[in-house]
Amino acid sequence: MLRIARLYYIEGLEQNQIAKKEGISRPTVSRLLATARESGFVSIRVNDDVRDSQVLAEQLETIYSHIKFNVISTAQDDNKIKSEKVAIATATYLHKLIKNGDIIGIGTGREIHEVAKQLNVKNVKDVEILPLTGIFTSQEYRQFDAEIATLFSKAYNTAAQLLPLPIVFDELTTKLIVENEKQIRYLEKLARVANIIVFTVNDLKNSALLHNSTYISEKEKQNIEYEAVGEVLAHFIGSNGEAVSQDLDSRTVSLPLENIGYKENSILIIDDVSQVSTAHILLKCNLVSQMFIDQQTAQTLLEFELKTKLKS
Repeated sequence: MLRIARLYYIEGLEQNQIAKKEGISRPTVSRLLATARESGFVSIRVNDDVRDSQVLAEQLETIYSHIKFNVISTAQDDNKIKSEKVAIATATYLHKLIKNGDIIGIGTGREIHEVAKQLNVKNVKDVEILPLTGIFTSQEYRQFDAEIATLFSKAYNTAAQLLPLPIVFDELTTKLIVENEKQIRYLEKLARVANIIVFTVNDLKNSALLHNSTYISEKEKQNIEYEAVGEVLAHFIGSNGEAVSQDLDSRTVSLPLENIGYKENSILIIDDVSQVSTAHILLKCNLVSQMFIDQQTAQTLLEFELKTKLKS
């Protein structure tokens, strides 16, 4: 009986599959499962703490009335399925949103790569796709820059573009010289005038940029770990939403922080509770117009917002 219950509830086999595997009839499988429940060997619990996704969205919009929250129902899903569902919902929305002549700025990282994989082709014209940051290279931390740009470009019938600069320069003077090149000026201007941006955030623990010593000195790293809350588009921000190191930020190739909030569609994607504190800062600073978020993380965000409100 326990073996049958394990095959059904844990391994996810259908009753007819179990019957075939065990050499018994399907009614026998059904009876054994019922006996397992009645005997207390199996308990089924509905977690009321995980609120309905629509209710969560409405509650978050009560706190931030200027932001559209898209809470994806993911109550019993594992992390992989949860991420896929959030990505599919985002990709579906983008398919409806994108129109001729749009300029789309794209972030980097796992969440954006997952969205890129879920995009469907749309027959639009004169769409521009460009990254919002310089190129991050690391053998240990993949950011999928080229793949993201390629998949977005294929979906919207345009050519892939990359900003051919390192994400952080060692010297500001070198950055300024390189940025004076005509094509670089064009791409950076294009990012500033983009009407749609799609991006994510990281807490410090999961910031690949912070933990790659190629780009950031140990002294800068210590300062970031002491003062910053999280990372958004290669900017390390504090609780006030501003960069914690102006020197590092001036050497960073990325869309300026203050520009994020001026977009017609500033779309933030998160699917992990570790991202909540950083997302909260962006919401507080009016840098987001739409958020796509899984159900569990939305609940954590709501609780975080309510606790923050009580403290203030």
